[in-house]
Amino acid sequence: MIQIRAIATYSHDGRQRVVPFEPGRVNIISGDSRTGKSAILGIIEYCFGSSEIDVPEGKVRRNVAWFGLLLQTRRGQAFVARQLPKGDRKSNEAVYVQTDIEVEIPPASALRQTTNREGLRSLLGSWVGLSDYLHEPPPGQTRVPLAATISHALTFCLQSQNEIAQRRHLFHGSSDRFLAQAIKDTLPYFLGAVSDDYVAQQQELKRVRVEIRQVERRLAEAAAIRGEGVGRADTLLAEAKAVGLTKLDDSAPWQEKISVLRMIQSTPIPSEATEVGEDAEFRRLSVVRGELVQEQRALQSTLERARSFEGNSVGYSAEAREHASRLNAVSVFEHEAPGHSCPLCLQGLPEDSQVPSIGDLRAAQNYIDERSGAIDSATPRIATAIQDVETKLADVRRRIEDNRVMLTAVKRANQRLQLATDIEARRALVLGRISLYMENIPQMPDVSEQQARLKELRVKEAELDEAVSADTIQAKMESCLSNVNRYLSDYAERIDLEYSNFPLRLDPRALSIVADTPDRPVPMREIGSGENHVGYHIVAHLALHTWFANRDRPVPAFLLLDQLSQAHFSPDSAPSEGVTQEKIDADRKAVKRLFGLIFDVVESLNGKFQVIITDHPDFSDDTRFQSAVRERWRNGLKLVPEDWPSEL
Repeated sequence: MIQIRAIATYSHDGRQRVVPFEPGRVNIISGDSRTGKSAILGIIEYCFGSSEIDVPEGKVRRNVAWFGLLLQTRRGQAFVARQLPKGDRKSNEAVYVQTDIEVEIPPASALRQTTNREGLRSLLGSWVGLSDYLHEPPPGQTRVPLAATISHALTFCLQSQNEIAQRRHLFHGSSDRFLAQAIKDTLPYFLGAVSDDYVAQQQELKRVRVEIRQVERRLAEAAAIRGEGVGRADTLLAEAKAVGLTKLDDSAPWQEKISVLRMIQSTPIPSEATEVGEDAEFRRLSVVRGELVQEQRALQSTLERARSFEGNSVGYSAEAREHASRLNAVSVFEHEAPGHSCPLCLQGLPEDSQVPSIGDLRAAQNYIDERSGAIDSATPRIATAIQDVETKLADVRRRIEDNRVMLTAVKRANQRLQLATDIEARRALVLGRISLYMENIPQMPDVSEQQARLKELRVKEAELDEAVSADTIQAKMESCLSNVNRYLSDYAERIDLEYSNFPLRLDPRALSIVADTPDRPVPMREIGSGENHVGYHIVAHLALHTWFANRDRPVPAFLLLDQLSQAHFSPDSAPSEGVTQEKIDADRKAVKRLFGLIFDVVESLNGKFQVIITDHPDFSDDTRFQSAVRERWRNGLKLVPEDWPSEL
């Protein structure tokens, strides 16, 4: 909630002019033309952070250094002041802000820059209660998302003398199509059709959709890792079922299929041929074959060890001979050398020297000669043993081949044995294929938790999507407008506007008032007379602010109306040719009805709403009007005193 307690202007030489207002009441400044009344709207807008100053060129623009507003907020009071642009510039970033429970309007000497325009807008947004609302344009539109700001809220609080009698544009600045679109986009939020819960739900929906995409991506990656594994596993299971290795149903989940394949791989396969039991010779030959295979394996192992030993012996002999050749050099030295002497010069060496003596070298030579001789004598025996093992291995292989021939002959003579052997071979083939598949299959992550999470997120997405859907917002919007339209029709009827006997409604698409007559809807632009246009502007804004105040919406709780009597009469009107006293009296009554309605609405809201009116009339016979007049700008009294100097 923001209302205005005072407007302050500061001269270039440090003087100050304060215009006071009362929160929660009607405040009237009555005065002559060219006294600065219309500049008040531009001052308020400039001090609310507008990008450019919209104060007419003249004394107010050239003889003032700072504009200031004393504001009443929920937290206390705040004084904001903004320096006027210098020269031909349109804006100035120098902003002064002071807050407290109660704030005294500071002198000019205290004004300095404490923030900039964006900082001011952020502060004003927080004081009025704006949340981080972001309007997302419908899919397919090129407009960027729009955040609701204090400038959008201020649209409902100002009516200049050029706007209040407009028949085509209802809101401040809506003649600009971009601003008009911004009003349409943010109106649902300011009315309450889009609440703070909606904003939170919208953000939560975005987060949920991001998480859904992440989970889907992980599941897709798992499916890509699996690749054609599902079809390959199904093929192998079909083959395993064909040879009696499993009975798993085709509809089983992937993980169960993999488990069954692992079990088949690790389970020994029984021999069908040994279970037939009708041919003793076949069983005897099978037993013999098994024994021969075992004997063959034993002989192969013995042969491998012998060949390894033979290789090591040959290597040792070669190294020993090489070492012995190097030691043969000791023969050039004397057989005896006194003490610990050098083998070459026979000069004595220190006792702690590590040089071996000639005796040590001769002893090493003798040791190597003995060992290499033993190895050389053993080598022919190793070769003989290897030859014996190879002879036995060849004999076993011959006997295995003979056994195979006899088994084949027995199987051919027995059809059942042939069938059993075929099944056994098929099972072995399937088992081999399964083993190869299981060895090469990638390690599959367990995606059951991810699938459960995805299901949960989709349910939550559906709930949030319904909560923030366009249909839901439209239904809430229609409900809000229905209440606003109720106030609109009531207020229009009380001041006897044309078409007030028909249902009236605020059209959010056209940003206008529409009267629903039995024949057709009649928009405000087709309703005649400036009196009706002014009246509809006033009742529309009063209806909206009644709704804003009762619902505590984030809109400044004041309305400035500039020159609302302009469509009725001039303050200097007097009976003359074509203008009768009766006409003047009728106009006065119409204007007083407007003022009376404003007084009634403000009083009914019990301090939640403030109206500031700048106009010419001064109804001396109306006590409520007289009590609401804050200043009369006549007889030389103006917003900016005449003796203030221009820019120094």
